[in-house]
Amino acid sequence: MNTNKDIESIKSVNIRSVGIKRQVLMSSATVEVFESFLKENIGSEVLVVNTNIGIGVYYYSKNDYSTFIRESVLLYTITHIDQKKLKFSNNLNRIDVYQSFCEALIAFSQYPQIFLAYAKKFIYLKEKNKTSTFVIPILTGFFEEVLKVLDETGKIPHYEKIERAKNKLKKSDTDNKVIKELISEILLKKHYN
Repeated sequence: MNTNKDIESIKSVNIRSVGIKRQVLMSSATVEVFESFLKENIGSEVLVVNTNIGIGVYYYSKNDYSTFIRESVLLYTITHIDQKKLKFSNNLNRIDVYQSFCEALIAFSQYPQIFLAYAKKFIYLKEKNKTSTFVIPILTGFFEEVLKVLDETGKIPHYEKIERAKNKLKKSDTDNKVIKELISEILLKKHYN
């Protein structure tokens, strides 16, 4: 295991609803505002993963912001969720975050549609937050490790669809790079004329 101080500083707060039918705890628009709020107060290395199973807040910091995140979630959900039905769990070191993240993915793999939705969401968030230097690379490592284990055991649901989603993003990156190169070349030629 890598004992680098930076990696050791990944932390998470997981929020699940108990006794509430499966629904998102925050709308996607609210999640955007909530994530921006957390980034302003904690730092840029924050990722909020919102699903109909719950919310995962992953952050990189030497400080424990779990109470701050809990109170913030309660404020952001006060008008539409019975807050007594929210269950919070804190993971304050890399090992606990790893265990929680991997256990969740393996549990989701028992439900192919949930697993596929989560995998696609993670791939999307990875692309959206590609400037992340700690949280996304660490979680990507965890994600790829779980996919490898599930693939080796033959228990990875929707493998082809997940690979297509990954490849689609890679193709999009390649296409964007080609377009930028063409624009640069055109502008350069225009400048010479």
